[in-house]
Amino acid sequence: MNRRSFIQTASLAALAASLSPLRAQTPASAAAPRYRNLISPNRKLRIAGIGVGGKGSTDLLNCADEEIVALCDVDFKQGNPSFLRWPNLPRYRDYRQLFDEMQDDFDAITVSTTDHMHFPITMMALERGKHVFVQKPLSHTIGEARALKVAAAKAGVVTQMGNQGQAGEGARLVKEWIEAGVIGHVREVHAWDQRPVWSQGIPLPEPVKTIPSTMDWNLWLGVAPEREYSPLLAPFKWRGFWDYGCGALGDMGCHLLNAPFWALNLRGDVRLSATSVGNSEVSAPKSSKIVYEYPARGDLPPVKLLWFDGGNQPPVPKELGPNGKLPKGGVIYYGDKGVIMDGTNYGSSPRLIPEEKMKTFTDRPAKRLPRVPGGIMKDFIAACKGGPAPCSNIVDHAADLTEMVSLGNLVIRAGQPIDWDSTLGVCRSLPSANRFINKNYRVF
Repeated sequence: MNRRSFIQTASLAALAASLSPLRAQTPASAAAPRYRNLISPNRKLRIAGIGVGGKGSTDLLNCADEEIVALCDVDFKQGNPSFLRWPNLPRYRDYRQLFDEMQDDFDAITVSTTDHMHFPITMMALERGKHVFVQKPLSHTIGEARALKVAAAKAGVVTQMGNQGQAGEGARLVKEWIEAGVIGHVREVHAWDQRPVWSQGIPLPEPVKTIPSTMDWNLWLGVAPEREYSPLLAPFKWRGFWDYGCGALGDMGCHLLNAPFWALNLRGDVRLSATSVGNSEVSAPKSSKIVYEYPARGDLPPVKLLWFDGGNQPPVPKELGPNGKLPKGGVIYYGDKGVIMDGTNYGSSPRLIPEEKMKTFTDRPAKRLPRVPGGIMKDFIAACKGGPAPCSNIVDHAADLTEMVSLGNLVIRAGQPIDWDSTLGVCRSLPSANRFINKNYRVF
């Protein structure tokens, strides 16, 4: 991709932010849409991995029964486990070179890079007709999420975001129970996590002159601003800095908030407010509490969702008894007729509380939602071979979920409450906060 076309691609984020968002007309589990470039179920999917260290290495392991054809990582030390596992495959540092040289030799990519590079890599894949599995969060900004939603719909290829819980039993049970009225109308939801487990609320680190010989620092920075290397940024601690990551909420929100987002249709206009400790222009906060207030959505009544992180936790539900304690992360749904609690990070174990109610919960709603055999990656692969649309595809699910999560970071950075206009994609009550919807892109 030349310099001009890259700038045009990146600026799609600003354009798409002004577009009315695409809304799913059918559930993601409906019959397979007419995707392009599908392969025969009788052959293996040819996959190129981009970002193959850490989580990227496990993503490739989860599709190792297919044909891995190329590996790309800006840091060959980080990518070494994958390089050792597939020693004879082409290796790249620059994903653009991989696309140019192997365009006809792969069908799909996995994107498991830093958050700030999800958008340009995924956009290039969509433009070139490749199927895409991209780790959560889908994007670094709201503008990027909207741009990818538009581009994915236009490209007509298979997409999937790596929020594992959406393929699990727990998310389906929560949706089925709530829609069947097991706890009545849900009026309030509490979600929390112990993260960050890396430093946040700190200044940018002092640069270090010596860059590891295994790393291409320019490529690691990618579209982010020019800055000198520091081991306190790469390879792991980048999540706490706004130029590269999305903080604790961005890391875990697409997991913990997925089930409430899906079950309660948390799309559209919303009012947000937040308190935080340590937020700055460069760093996400040490801790935060965010309040989402949604108006009625069709037949669903208004609902308030509260997010807690950095050691903050919601009140312990009285249904847990006088000695009740909360786990390190989870979600609680408060309804007119009862309470559901899930004490896991991926929404895998919803239960009615108190426990006596769960024990007597024998007349359970029918399992009407299709289940996803094999998990999030197998779901993606099956769709590439003509199966149903993936459960967390960009158009129907992942872009809107990522926007919802990203709005929490936007209100933290704005420092004041905001009223989000979903149709226009702007903050109605605080125009100064709109600067966080999109970002500038360095040409590298």
